[in-house]
Amino acid sequence: MLNYIPKKKFLLLAGDILLILFACAIAPAIRFKVLIFEPLEVWREISVILFIYILCFYVADFYNTDSGFINIRFIFKYLITLLIAFCLTLVIFFIFPKIEPGRGIFVINTILIAIFIYLWRFLFEKLLKKLKPIKQKVFLIIGAGRAGNKIYEILKKDSSVSIVGFIDSNHMRRAHHHNTKFFQNADEIEQIVKNEHIDHLVLAIKELKDNQLIKKILNCKLSGVKIYDIPSFYEEVLGRIEVEYLNDLWILNMPIHGVRRNIYNRKIKRLISIFVSVILLIIFSPICLLSMIAIKLDSKGPVFFKQKRVGLNGNIFEAIKFRTMKVGTENDRTHAGKKDDPRITRVGRILRLARIDEIPQLWNVLKGEMSLIGPRALMQEEVEEFEKKVPYFSIRHTVKPGVTGWAQVNYPHGATVEDALEKLKYDLFYIKNLSPFLDFHILLRTIRIMIFGKGAR
Repeated sequence: MLNYIPKKKFLLLAGDILLILFACAIAPAIRFKVLIFEPLEVWREISVILFIYILCFYVADFYNTDSGFINIRFIFKYLITLLIAFCLTLVIFFIFPKIEPGRGIFVINTILIAIFIYLWRFLFEKLLKKLKPIKQKVFLIIGAGRAGNKIYEILKKDSSVSIVGFIDSNHMRRAHHHNTKFFQNADEIEQIVKNEHIDHLVLAIKELKDNQLIKKILNCKLSGVKIYDIPSFYEEVLGRIEVEYLNDLWILNMPIHGVRRNIYNRKIKRLISIFVSVILLIIFSPICLLSMIAIKLDSKGPVFFKQKRVGLNGNIFEAIKFRTMKVGTENDRTHAGKKDDPRITRVGRILRLARIDEIPQLWNVLKGEMSLIGPRALMQEEVEEFEKKVPYFSIRHTVKPGVTGWAQVNYPHGATVEDALEKLKYDLFYIKNLSPFLDFHILLRTIRIMIFGKGAR
């Protein structure tokens, strides 16, 4: 769930921070055989070490407790990540020698961090297997139709959730739910909530017209029960907004942070986009040069591919990317979105896999036509087609398109109407919840995909 950090991840993160600080404190004592720790004197060195290691651990997905920490695969990945963090820290201290803590202390500190962090994860996994959740969230779903069934399937995958059952007046739907309780009398909802100790209610129905039932659900809410409608459930649990269940009134009542004229949206985000784009263009310049040579050697045609795209408020601009397709096949959308797209060149497949083909779009960011983070910029033909078939599609043009975005890191590339609908769910979530934290989260997710190849394309 995205509106808070899960407790297990927060505990891991807190442990990492404390252990890195502890390593920084005792490294000088081991080096000089005397405990002298003056954090105000070395706060810059500690900040650099802490930031780089936590950043590398996040990008390497070390806060995902599902994959486990006691296995060869994790150990190998852990050693590679430590090496990267060590090299990055070394580069920073080389560039800024005034904040370098001393070679001996630095080496000892690195060894201590490596030992402490792995032991902490080893202990964490052992404890996790022994301890059960203190208190499960108890859910009741109102409505056993298609929407209710989808929500049930999502919830039953979560070990921290207990599903009591459904409330639905249609007894024909009972046959699909043998393993859960099925209540037909919605008038008794308050008593059911009390008897079954329910603390979460999901309204898995499009419209609630029964005034008496509305009052009873309101009473449940006032007694401390958390109430979800379908869009808010998907928003909190899966990080997307189900377009099929939206209406004008829902959009009117919900806060949409992406269209607010606050200082972050108007100024800070633009400045960050420019700064990061310049840095990335400098860092990736050797890769860009190699890519340009490879494109030229692999197939005939220009290095760059330019195409008109739809931007903020429907304005048209010319996006620039590295060419990944054979010349003359770009506008043939027959194979668009397919993995075995015959239009893509051999070098193009590699560039797309690592998202290197997107790097030239940083020039569009510098020109102000795009932002670093935002919905994907689409072709005019795609927009015209999707706006006719997908409800609320035009909302995605209320913010600048981005080089990467929430939909791009959560959903694979596709060019069908169905793909457009799925990606719009993530775009709406992004526009509704736009914030510095979400932008930073997307940026880190993108780096993870580029380095490890994990995630959506």
